[in-house]
Amino acid sequence: MPVIDYSTTPDSNTSVRGINIAENCAAGNINAAIRAIMADIRLMYNGLPDVSNLVTKTGGQFTGNPIFSGRGGYIYHDASTNASGRIFIQPIGGAVPSGMANGDFLMEY
Repeated sequence: MPVIDYSTTPDSNTSVRGINIAENCAAGNINAAIRAIMADIRLMYNGLPDVSNLVTKTGGQFTGNPIFSGRGGYIYHDASTNASGRIFIQPIGGAVPSGMANGDFLMEY
């Protein structure tokens, strides 16, 4: 039974993977149900992304090279003198945008 099928109302959860856990059920059902719940949780955990290298909301620093998968990316400055992190995108050959600050990125296509 996927975890998504569990109810947030405890009294509504009377079976796990078809194992009866209602009041007065067989004692062995509780052991089997706990094992089934543990397997469900592990299956859910296996689908979670690895967040061990993410920077927290309060800040931090990457070590090594970030690995990108899918869309998105990270802006990372390794010097406190970089005061900005804006990204400018323009066609090749355009003039450098006015007002660029130390730490801004200019990408041309």
